[in-house]
Amino acid sequence: MNTSLDDVMAELESLGSAQTRKTYLRHGASEPVFGVKFGDLRPLQKRHRGDSVLAEALMETGNSDAMTLALLIADPQQVSSRQIDAWLKTMQYSLLVGMLADLASRSSFAAAKWKKWSKSRQERSLAAGYTLLASWMVHDAANVPQEFVDAALERIETTIHDMPNQARHAMNQALISIGISLPAYHDQAIRVAKAIGKVSVDHGETSCKTPDAAAYIERALNSAKRKRRPC
Repeated sequence: MNTSLDDVMAELESLGSAQTRKTYLRHGASEPVFGVKFGDLRPLQKRHRGDSVLAEALMETGNSDAMTLALLIADPQQVSSRQIDAWLKTMQYSLLVGMLADLASRSSFAAAKWKKWSKSRQERSLAAGYTLLASWMVHDAANVPQEFVDAALERIETTIHDMPNQARHAMNQALISIGISLPAYHDQAIRVAKAIGKVSVDHGETSCKTPDAAAYIERALNSAKRKRRPC
C-alpha cells in the first residue's frame, strides 16, 4: 500500500512532544520540528525502508523530524551523489549532517565525498567529511584506502585546533574511529591524540562533550583485549 507524504507527516506530528521538541531545538534542530523521539521513528523506518521517493519528499519539507526519517529510510545504493550534495546544503542541524555523512559512507561514492568534503572551507562540509570517514571505519574499515587514513591523521594533527567548531568534533571522532578500527594504526592514532591534546568544542546548552581521543581509544582497546581473554 502506498503511503502519501501527508499521511507520514500527520503521523510524525502526532508522535511529537513539546519536551522532545525543546530538547532538539536546544541541540541545534531547525524549525519546523515536531519533536519525535528516535524510538518512535523506528517503526516508520521499518515500514518505509528503501522508499527513495518518500525520502526525497520528506527531505523537501524542511521539517527536522521528516528529514531525520528521510535519512533513516534512504537506500545508500539508490541515493545519488547529486542528491547528497543538495541535501547537505539544506542542513544546519549537526545531527542531520552526521546522519547524511553516515549514509554517504555506505554509498558507492564514499571516496569521492571524502575527497571533496575533507578539503572544504565550510564547517558543515568539513564536519560531514570527517564524520563520513569515522562512519566508514565502523562499517567497512578494511576497505578504507590507506591514503585517506594517512591524509586524515596528518590534517588532524596539524590543523584540528584551527578548524570550525563542528569540524573539530568530527575530526576527533574520526581519529577515535581510526585508532579503534585499524590495528595497524592503533599506536599512531594514540600518538596523534596525545599530540593534539584537549579538543575544545562548543556544544551549546547541552550536556554533550567531545571525548579525549587518546583515553577513549585506549579504553576501547583494553576492553576488547579483556573480552578476548580465555576463561
